[in-house]
Amino acid sequence: MSIGKKLAFVPLAVSALAFAAPAHAEWHEAKSRHFTVFADLPENDLRERTVKLEKFDAVLRGLFKVETDDQATIYYVPSMDDVSRLAGRANVGGFYRPDAQGSLAIIPERLPKMRDMEGVKPTPERIMYHEYTHHMLLSNMGKFFPSWATEGLAELFMSAQFDAAGNVIIGAPNADRSWAMGGMNRWTVRRLLESDTNPPKGEERIELYSRGWLLCHYLLISGNRPGQFFKYINAINAGAPPLKAGEAAFGDLDAFDRELERYVRRSSFPSSKLSSDKVKTPTEVSVRTLGPGEAAIIEYRMISANGVTAKTAGPLAERARPVAARYPDDVFVQRAITEMEYDAKNYAAADAAANRLLALDPKNIMGLVYKGRIAAQRAIESKDANGWREARRWFLQANKLDPNYALPFALYYDSFVAAGQTPPDAAITGINRAVVLVPADQSLRIRAGIAALRAGDLKLSRMVLAPIAFTAHGGDKNPYATLIKEMDAGADKAALLAKAAELKIDKINEFTGIADDAAKKDS
Repeated sequence: MSIGKKLAFVPLAVSALAFAAPAHAEWHEAKSRHFTVFADLPENDLRERTVKLEKFDAVLRGLFKVETDDQATIYYVPSMDDVSRLAGRANVGGFYRPDAQGSLAIIPERLPKMRDMEGVKPTPERIMYHEYTHHMLLSNMGKFFPSWATEGLAELFMSAQFDAAGNVIIGAPNADRSWAMGGMNRWTVRRLLESDTNPPKGEERIELYSRGWLLCHYLLISGNRPGQFFKYINAINAGAPPLKAGEAAFGDLDAFDRELERYVRRSSFPSSKLSSDKVKTPTEVSVRTLGPGEAAIIEYRMISANGVTAKTAGPLAERARPVAARYPDDVFVQRAITEMEYDAKNYAAADAAANRLLALDPKNIMGLVYKGRIAAQRAIESKDANGWREARRWFLQANKLDPNYALPFALYYDSFVAAGQTPPDAAITGINRAVVLVPADQSLRIRAGIAALRAGDLKLSRMVLAPIAFTAHGGDKNPYATLIKEMDAGADKAALLAKAAELKIDKINEFTGIADDAAKKDS
């Protein structure tokens, strides 16, 4: 489960464990540089899907100059209905959630039959591409993108195609948005540019996707107005108001509208081909069949990784417990049951499972992390400062084993805040490092942004919080947008800290159970 979202993400019923009948009945794991993929799919099929994900990752890293190298775990489930059950709401085609503990995606093996328009057929991978584009845009530490650009780029790249020669074709229209581009409100460029300060309401949100796609396609694919897209992005990152930045980058916005209207009426749209020799792709993929213990617990593990609530954590642990008892010498199984018992607040059982895990694998980072988490919970119950010191020892051991894993940094920082202590410089350095490692996890950004604010570094605080403030999913009540608006208006440190407290974003912490509501929203 994810830091900052413990027991708070999905109201998943235990009945959701009953997935559709498997077509292959043999789970595999594919591993590549950036992905670990679990699926009940044939080995060759899974390998091909994973290679395409790596190619797509390479395209985005190259275009947006992403330097982070974090990994994601992907679970394929049989159908959209299974995705919807895991998401906790109907008609969800797939979702992706960046996270310090481990970024996660749930996508279906197949989609219902849909229309194939203009040669662009909806696929489970395209759902993943949309969500993964959001992740990569948030992974650029020094730059944020406004909501129309994040949604427009996600729509633009989700239709990426790979030809037989290994080239990547970008720019094919997304048929699902065609009707919206020509109809709906047909937002102007001016309305798009001001959409972060004047968020869309109700059905207007579709304009961020449809007209956002149109604006991104025109600026990046058409060959017209070269360089203007990034000129605009650089201007707003430097603090220019969106409309002024737009006028500086694009000139007469009414004339720009007329250009776009002519563009949208074309019978076809251009595309851009990235040759295979320019896409540096680590395509090495290893695939293995899951062992009997792993296969027996994988569906429970998937639900646990996705997130549980106070209501569902206990029943999930109860269902998984017999599997754990049958496979006491399986590292994967014991790691899974440790997390489930911890989330169910069965701390004695979680501690016993963590001990079994570390006996099997003394360098298992998650075993060390859960020993620290359990010690932290016991410190809260006993109000014993020694418990916090013990928890931190475990987090430091985990950090020593892998200095490039964000989670121990975040938990170490949280331990001081939860104990009512001022985080030392080492903890603040650590939370800042965690953001660098997984910049797409907004719960890390919140912690680091508030820490920078307390230190009086308003410039750093703004830079860290801006990607959360300018998100299409924040709506008109986005507290981070409110805080940045106060910053830009010239508020001082004391006023900004008071505003953060008023907005209830100053004490987000795993151990005290204070989570960020905005962080629970997937895209």
